[in-house]
Amino acid sequence: MGSVSDLSGSVCLVTGGLGFIGSNMARALAVAGAEVRVIDSLVPQHGGDRRNLENLDATLVVRESGIDDERTVTELLDGVDVVFNIAGQVSHHESMTDPARDLDLNVRSQLAFLETVRRSRSDAVVVHTSTRQVYGRPRYLPVDEDHPAVPRDINGVNKLAGEFYHRLYGTVHGIRTVSLRLTNVYGPRQCLRRNGLGFLPVFVRRVLRGETLEVFGDGSQRRDCVHVDDVVEVLAAAALRSRENRLPPGDFLNLGHSESLSLLEIADIMCEVAASGSTTTLVPWPEGLDLIDIGDFAGDYTKVRNTLDWKPSIDFRSGVESTIDFYRRSPWYL
Repeated sequence: MGSVSDLSGSVCLVTGGLGFIGSNMARALAVAGAEVRVIDSLVPQHGGDRRNLENLDATLVVRESGIDDERTVTELLDGVDVVFNIAGQVSHHESMTDPARDLDLNVRSQLAFLETVRRSRSDAVVVHTSTRQVYGRPRYLPVDEDHPAVPRDINGVNKLAGEFYHRLYGTVHGIRTVSLRLTNVYGPRQCLRRNGLGFLPVFVRRVLRGETLEVFGDGSQRRDCVHVDDVVEVLAAAALRSRENRLPPGDFLNLGHSESLSLLEIADIMCEVAASGSTTTLVPWPEGLDLIDIGDFAGDYTKVRNTLDWKPSIDFRSGVESTIDFYRRSPWYL
């Protein structure tokens, strides 16, 4: 498969590198011996934080800027081998309340970034994080890459547009781009203070405080969840395969997990692991959120397994145990 350690000596740029997935990617690369550069606009709603890269025995170049800043991005791209393009707006709810902002961050800024890459570093590999939200409500399970993409919210539409721009710059301009459609990701360094960044960090915050976990509807909706350490490994594997020209430019692949759990099961496991006195309760769907819910989802990751020789290595209970332990040792996240 190849791993992060195989990127030792490479020059890597991580966009959104002060956020959840980006900071885990940057730290793993630095530990592996890569030269790491980070760009992050530190948008307050996104949860990025410079402290995510503290206590790291490595020197990183960190610039606070948007990825649409041509001058800054051009400087950071100088000599870069691999770009991990993780920046973006991820809140489905906020995309519906402020669609223009989501469009700006997930489409216009991505296009501006790709243009800068084309002009100044077109031989770099670009690994882009997309989302399973582009599929919308599944017509069959598990969802493979042939499933129609019919998003149910503004964020899904805009993330799909950003993904298509990466695909176009691969097929037309020859940049070695690849997009990974992520499912629900959890683990260390995720922002716990905000409610709009997915249900998993909200559950983690509540069990750490011994609060009740509210599950919408009947709690039967099923999800597959992937630990961020597994995500870091598959992003690195995609970079290595692309660098070896073993992936077609513009390719896209699903991530997923063999475990399919209901939201109620996920909440119960978190309560059991945390042992903080938290319990679960069912509550009605908040107005508007039920309209963009996708129902059950399970991602078919056969393509990524066959192409990158990757499969998730961390089961949900073990991942939750290590996650809860991390946040108890790092209380500032609360």
